Amino acid sequence: MIPLVLVYTALLVYLGRLGRRKARACDFVMGGRQFTATKVFFMISALWCSWIFMVEIESAYLFGVSAAWFGISVGVMAVAGGLLLRTRFAKLSYVTNSRLLGERFGTMAGVLAGLVLGITFPIFAMSNVLAAAAFIHAVTGWSFLGTLVGTAIVIVSYIFGGGIWALAYVQIANFITISIGLLVGTVVVLHTDSLSALAAHLPAGYLKWDGVGASTILLWLFSTLLGVMSAQAEFQILMAASDHRTARRGLGWAMVSVGIFAVLSAVIGLCVRAGTSNHNMYAVLAFPAFFIRNAPRDVVAVMALAVWASALAWSAPLIFSGASSMGIDVIRPGFRNRFGDATKLSVQICLPVQAALVVLYALARPDHLAWWQMFSLTIRNGAIFAPTAALLVWPAVQKNAAVMSMVLGSGSGLLWNILGRFSTEHFVLGIDPMWIAAIAGIVSLVLMTLLSGLRVHKLDVAAVNSYRGWASVAVLIASGMLAVEGWGAHSFAGPLVLTMSLSVLALCALVVRRK
Repeated sequence: MIPLVLVYTALLVYLGRLGRRKARACDFVMGGRQFTATKVFFMISALWCSWIFMVEIESAYLFGVSAAWFGISVGVMAVAGGLLLRTRFAKLSYVTNSRLLGERFGTMAGVLAGLVLGITFPIFAMSNVLAAAAFIHAVTGWSFLGTLVGTAIVIVSYIFGGGIWALAYVQIANFITISIGLLVGTVVVLHTDSLSALAAHLPAGYLKWDGVGASTILLWLFSTLLGVMSAQAEFQILMAASDHRTARRGLGWAMVSVGIFAVLSAVIGLCVRAGTSNHNMYAVLAFPAFFIRNAPRDVVAVMALAVWASALAWSAPLIFSGASSMGIDVIRPGFRNRFGDATKLSVQICLPVQAALVVLYALARPDHLAWWQMFSLTIRNGAIFAPTAALLVWPAVQKNAAVMSMVLGSGSGLLWNILGRFSTEHFVLGIDPMWIAAIAGIVSLVLMTLLSGLRVHKLDVAAVNSYRGWASVAVLIASGMLAVEGWGAHSFAGPLVLTMSLSVLALCALVVRRK
């Protein structure tokens, strides 16, 4: 195992040096917009498939075959991100989401967005690093903390000099390794007794497509759709392509990989659950224990390497993306007078900070990966979604409205978590904090815009008397009725109120315009 890890690490560092040769200071973040469809394919596939691989195994272990909905939601988000390239979003000078918000809504908005993205991206990155550390610890006996720190150091070492170009080369090796692990893992679970014992040893509902519950499926789909507006790691890859047609072609190829990983990862997680006698064992521990018990030593080593590659493939782009926002939009303004543009330097300073946050988050609450994912989505979407959507479709929004939306959106999500004592299962009124954050961000942006001054805006009454206006009113009324009707079932209240809030935003975007 040790020689295999050392050889693979040396390969990644070498590939990172290849990227360093092409990454001039001006190309460090966006790659000079020279990526081919093949590079986009490997980078998008490595990014999303590595996330699906680890999260779906845990979700299938906990909930059954319905975990495949998580992979479907990820695919929907990725496709929606590609569709944005057909809107005016493609004409913006994209580097980071926080930079877009800063250019449109002022320095304060850019700094707040940069801080939110810089704090939350390591949370996303942490999930796979934690799972990999647990697997390697179980297989080799290496220190859990040492594996966490070592993974973070390896990521920083190959990104530090080459930026996104280093990722372009390294992700090819990572995706190939993860794919081998997926195939090997599928073969192993299909040749064990756990497959024949599925029906007998699994709780009721594990073989149903809606076993996880309609509310959770809706939560996955809505949260990923909301995340489209702040899917910065994906946008940086797509915008690094030579043109938008090339980006869409590479993204289309990657969706095939996403579909395969969504199905096979759920199968692996389901079989691990059926083959584990102690169902109180955490998924991150049951997964390696299953393969140690049922597979030859060499196969276990290959699986451990694949799990580690998935940690690198998922975490590296997120660490780089978080460092980009924090460096460019929070740190760089202080360097401008001394070092000129200093984009590369500011990002490099933030890379080890991001890696350190990954380790700290992993140590803080290592047994609740799914909760960490939703917590980070809550804070990020609460701050980023509403102002980014307004930037694209509602030019009437003012700076103060955007800033207030970011503060109230992320702040209300954090407050709802605090009121629920950061519980992983029981929320206040049964409403997930993610809905509260998204609703607060949208409603505050709408109200602040409407109240920001009649001198700036006026009502375009003619827009109401159109099919778009009446459609918005109909959606608003229907959503309100459904929200009132479904309030007793608290798990549905959040999505319904969010739908109502989006209807309000659509209506106001129609009838409020600049003078």
